[in-house]
Amino acid sequence: MAPSAASAKPASPKTFDDLDGDFCKDEVLVRLIHFWEARNHTRGNALLGIELLFIDTKSTTMQGFIPANSIFRYEDSLKRNALYKLKNFIINPRKKVYRVSDHKSAIFFTNQTSLDEITNGDQTLDLQKFRIRPYNDFAAIADQNGDLYDVIGQIRLITGDNLHTPTSLAEAPQVANGRAKDKVFLHLFMKDGETVRIFLWDRIAETFRKRWNDSPTKPDVVLITTVSSKTLGGAVVMNSTSSTRLFFDKDIPEITEFITWLGEEGNNTLTLNSSSSAITKIETVTIKDIYKFIEEENPQRASFICVATIVGVLGERGWKYISCTGCNTMLEKSDTTLLCKTCNTPNTIGVVRFRFEISVRDENNDVTTFVIFDQEGTNLTGRKAPDVSREMLEDGGSEGSNNKIPECILDIVGRTCKFQLKLTHFNFRTSRQTMTVSRIVEGKIDVNAMGSEETMKKKENKAKDGVTTGKDKQKLEFLQPEEPTTKKLEKRPRLT
Repeated sequence: MAPSAASAKPASPKTFDDLDGDFCKDEVLVRLIHFWEARNHTRGNALLGIELLFIDTKSTTMQGFIPANSIFRYEDSLKRNALYKLKNFIINPRKKVYRVSDHKSAIFFTNQTSLDEITNGDQTLDLQKFRIRPYNDFAAIADQNGDLYDVIGQIRLITGDNLHTPTSLAEAPQVANGRAKDKVFLHLFMKDGETVRIFLWDRIAETFRKRWNDSPTKPDVVLITTVSSKTLGGAVVMNSTSSTRLFFDKDIPEITEFITWLGEEGNNTLTLNSSSSAITKIETVTIKDIYKFIEEENPQRASFICVATIVGVLGERGWKYISCTGCNTMLEKSDTTLLCKTCNTPNTIGVVRFRFEISVRDENNDVTTFVIFDQEGTNLTGRKAPDVSREMLEDGGSEGSNNKIPECILDIVGRTCKFQLKLTHFNFRTSRQTMTVSRIVEGKIDVNAMGSEETMKKKENKAKDGVTTGKDKQKLEFLQPEEPTTKKLEKRPRLT
């Protein structure tokens, strides 16, 4: 049945949570938030169909799909932000890859599906629903091609191909499989204190360039939807996808809230960097250097790399916490339930997550306390917190007990790691200094090998200064490669 304009009926339609079975004949009142082409880039950029994102009267989103052989029935009626009555569609399990909705099911269009636009109804449905996530959530799903979450942040750096020269996609240089080289590279400062690298490709890069150049006042904060999380050179980066959208508008509540937060944190005066060195090059320091930084610098957010050996696990504050299923915030107990003050919703069941403190010592024998949270706790122990908690209960432990440290955590003592640390305003005013680990750069470091490498570097430096013993000189000459007749360029990885 082809789409047609229709008037809204007063009867209350079903919502996505009401759907059951394999086929829905009932009407569902929806708003079409967004739609985009799904193509197979490994097979000549073949069109697979149209992906859609709907939202219902309960602000629940669901992903939809129109196969390529049915697009002609609906393409003329697809309008972003329009209201529709949708019925006669297949209910499938949600996609395993490139998901843009949290709902367990997805909508599949058939030749019988009707999508009738409502032109004179008085229904009010939300225009958007974002899935904004912190850095750790992106790091946890890197390279899995599963969920495509949304990210919001303050623009710290912009580079790109002719950023200030708008180019149409048709004129942009083309590469294999019909994909364009058009690219814009961003650094975004997120609410959790992380600065992430984001690559915008093809049409979304062109869109960003146009909106940036057309804006009299350059935007400070941007919200980017449905980005794919990848690892590049050991770091987590984000890439735009065919479903990505950009929001610079200050009338978006999420952007307004972020700008307000920036003002409260004192970050709204930061200027756009002209080079990436201040953002991507995180300095490797000692514990003494970090304490000196805290003592001498103004309160601010900063990241450092520190190589240290774990010398103990501090059990006074336990090893876990119960978090909200939506935002990872620690739940607070009330008389009958658990409450998340961030989401302002009660949670009868929470999620067990790692949160434990370790005592570490660096090469100068300085000691301090690092705090390990869930994802990095999993990386260190090789176990997930819910599994560890369940096994301890099965072994006769108390459900409320948090003081007995599991063996998998105690086993990390003695390990030398390269930690990325995150300092916040809290570190500049607290009397008990603890430093949060935002990432484990290297989980196990061979101290002996590291010492040998440092010794060799010292010898090389001595050789450059003309202070080289005969044996050292002989070793250095042996290590020096022969000068090639033709210099080969290093092949750099390319993101797709």
